[in-house]
Amino acid sequence: MITGGARPRRGRWRRGKPRRKLQKAAKDSGQQTKAANQALHRDQPDRLLLSALRYWEVERELIEERLASIRSATAAS
Repeated sequence: MITGGARPRRGRWRRGKPRRKLQKAAKDSGQQTKAANQALHRDQPDRLLLSALRYWEVERELIEERLASIRSATAAS
């Protein structure tokens, strides 16, 4: 009869392959997330640009209206 405590089981050899698969899957999903983030950042300047263009279009229209009212006021005087 063998005396002594219970030996701890070593199951690393069983977990090695799935662990690598999980790491690989995590890496792939990280790349997908990175691609999605880059797509969002590509769209962001477009939204900012459109917003700025709308702002300056409104500003230009206001300036043109002011100039027209000044011209009509000076022409009437």
